[in-house]
Amino acid sequence: MKAIVATDQAEGTAGMKLAQRPEPQAAINDVVVEVHAAGFVNTELEWPSTWADRAFRDRTPSILGHELAGVVTALGYGTTGLSIGQRVFGLADWHRDGTLAEYVA
Repeated sequence: MKAIVATDQAEGTAGMKLAQRPEPQAAINDVVVEVHAAGFVNTELEWPSTWADRAFRDRTPSILGHELAGVVTALGYGTTGLSIGQRVFGLADWHRDGTLAEYVA
């Protein structure tokens, strides 16, 4: 899938580029959403969660953005309250790939 990624914090927005990334997979109690609209603020480039996961492992190249609107395309095991094809809006987890992509988990 296409996504906007950042690879170097020092480069700021100049270091953001369009790249091919693997499509996300739905984990337990998770969904995958086809992104129709996404939000981004440039301060995300300063957030520690942009550059490391919860175990402090490097996660570059990072897909930025956290706000989204779109359509559910996959459900993880145990997911309830949502269905494939349902329109949704919300926030993606800060420590995971973000919403400036075709799909987000």
